[in-house]
Amino acid sequence: MSESTAESRALNGYTYTTEPVEARIGPHRFAFPANYYDDQIGPAIGGGVGLTLMWPGLQAAPPGTRPTRSMADHYRAISVSIDYVDKVPISELLQRMASTEATTEDGAIERTNPRRRLDLRTPGTPQFGLIPYAIDETRMEAYAQAYSKQRGEALARNPRTEKEWYVARSGDDELTTFIRCDQPLNGLNGLVIEGERLVPDDAPEVASCTHDVVDIPDSLSMTIRYPRVLLKDWRAIEDAVRATMARYRIRTVATVNSSGTI
Repeated sequence: MSESTAESRALNGYTYTTEPVEARIGPHRFAFPANYYDDQIGPAIGGGVGLTLMWPGLQAAPPGTRPTRSMADHYRAISVSIDYVDKVPISELLQRMASTEATTEDGAIERTNPRRRLDLRTPGTPQFGLIPYAIDETRMEAYAQAYSKQRGEALARNPRTEKEWYVARSGDDELTTFIRCDQPLNGLNGLVIEGERLVPDDAPEVASCTHDVVDIPDSLSMTIRYPRVLLKDWRAIEDAVRATMARYRIRTVATVNSSGTI
């Protein structure tokens, strides 16, 4: 796609363009081309910022194609939500997501739920450069018994709806990527890759992934959503999101006055 600001398309009385539209995310400013936004117009009312990248190129769709997007294009649309984080240390955000420490009280039975704690799950064989973490069934049985004893009722559980967890870590073992995916149904993801197309298979629904990363220097969190069949491309997707944000970040340039001070 050309990113010429002259590129446009008129549809239903509105002209969609690739003109830059400013977005403020916390103290940071970005000038994403309009067609990168979810609605191909600009930030949401209230300031929420959501972008859409199209697989496999991982760029924005041409302007004006969002209102008439085909189901085939809907399948390959990757959504990105960007938020400024100032209530908790950004460096701890992914670990908080992968634990119950911050959302439960000491002694609460929910704090020992193996489904919601990375440290109570079991690491498996790496896939696509990610480490999968499965629910530990021995811990799950102990949790169910403790839950029943404390609450006086059996723990409700539907293993089919429990998420698969995948993580990547830095060299110093800090979480850098946290991904939760729907399970395949009988080995089917709902979509298969055929060249540059995503085509439905025989599953009744499309399995998806929620992929969380952070930008520590700018205190930004990015939540990326895409079909599970694209999990193999997680690193390229993550890199494309970071590159897009870096490319369209508005950098403030300090000025020097006549006295030589900034």
